[in-house]
Amino acid sequence: MKKILALLCTAALSIGMLAGCGSPSGSQGGEASGNNGGETGKGGKVVMLACVPDVAEEQTAWEEVAAAFQEETGIEVELRFQGTWDEIPTLLQESKLAGDQVDIVRVGIGTISSTLGAAGGVKDLTELAAPLLDRYSEGMTDHCYIGDHLWALPYYDASSYMCLYNKTLFDEMGLQAPTTWDELLTVSRALSEKDGMMPMIFQGKDGWAWPMMYTETYNQATGNNAIAAVESFLKGETSFVSDASVQAFDLVKKFYDDQVLTTASLDTDEEGMIATFAQGKAGMLFAGTWDYETIKNSCDFEVGAFAFPVMVEGSHAENGYGVGDYALAVPSFASDDNLENTMRFLEYITRQENAQKILGTSTMIYEVLKGVSTEPDEVTDFLNSQIADNSAKYLDWIWPSEVNDALSTAIVASISGEMTSQEAAAYVQKAYDTVCEEQDYTYAWWESWTEEQWDNVTPAVVPDLSQYMK
Repeated sequence: MKKILALLCTAALSIGMLAGCGSPSGSQGGEASGNNGGETGKGGKVVMLACVPDVAEEQTAWEEVAAAFQEETGIEVELRFQGTWDEIPTLLQESKLAGDQVDIVRVGIGTISSTLGAAGGVKDLTELAAPLLDRYSEGMTDHCYIGDHLWALPYYDASSYMCLYNKTLFDEMGLQAPTTWDELLTVSRALSEKDGMMPMIFQGKDGWAWPMMYTETYNQATGNNAIAAVESFLKGETSFVSDASVQAFDLVKKFYDDQVLTTASLDTDEEGMIATFAQGKAGMLFAGTWDYETIKNSCDFEVGAFAFPVMVEGSHAENGYGVGDYALAVPSFASDDNLENTMRFLEYITRQENAQKILGTSTMIYEVLKGVSTEPDEVTDFLNSQIADNSAKYLDWIWPSEVNDALSTAIVASISGEMTSQEAAAYVQKAYDTVCEEQDYTYAWWESWTEEQWDNVTPAVVPDLSQYMK
């Protein structure tokens, strides 16, 4: 997914976060702890750090809900909307070093699993948030658990990878949405016969996007056991230079070798991809659901969706999927003395009517919080019925950002012929070995933490939220 750059940012910050791991909860950053929860109103104050929302209406909704919360509780809420999503880890670290109050941070669970978690950057929410979990649809908090501990609460739409097509054009040409590789080839050749039409467009100029396609092929190459295979690799039990990894590179390359994707995709970024599809210059598109609203609003033709084609005999389509982009976490340096106010605000914004007001400002594809949704259409109905239950967690939410960076480089090199698929897999393995050697990286960091490290992220108090819940 699109959040890879944030992981690269946080890798540089992890040393700073780790510096406080040995301190008991609430004791590190003395000045910061003293500032948190200061009396600015009769009920205190809660500060939330988040990037500026993509939709202006969302920020307005946050401000309205925060004002209503203050009126109900007397607790002031400071909404610090700053920068973009990839800048939040840096801003969080700067706040810690400056002794600023931050009680809630909106950050992707992929960033937490890759770096912030191991660095002790956020508190363990397992007990703190337990009373709120019934408000979530089934399975929607699963990706926010690491080592059986809950580290964040989803507060955004779930997302997945998707294939879209120009349904109006397909109907005119008598084409059906493909389900297999052979069907995709047939459709692609038919589309190629139209002047100025390319079969499929992809944002190949954006290096971070390539692992999206690799995730789809790797899911199938592993016999739909991608997560177990990746965990085995990260634990050092197996090498990334495996039959499945090599085959996955081969399958991505096949999109170019068989001209489903043309060289135009190598020079096209996300904005260009959407424009090319919306202008009717490509019959199909491979992207993430985070682009769907823009695509829908840009096209003057009917859009349809289909699952990534089955390319490996005996496997089935299994799309990359994740819940936890823009999740809500509590920084480990946040004062325990203010947890009552913090958790009251989290309780308030996860109430259905308040979550609907905030999250309903943009298209909701998946119902993360029960009853919180927007008007569905044929594409979102398809994604819910066909993708959500046939999915595997995003790989870049599991392995270190350096591995993802190496994978992006290796995929392009493989496609261009600069590396064989075997060499590409070896390149990724070497990048992982380097992270382990130079950064002392351990995949299952939660298994080796000391008591002091756990103390640093374990809240000293667990407020009783039941008295505030409606």
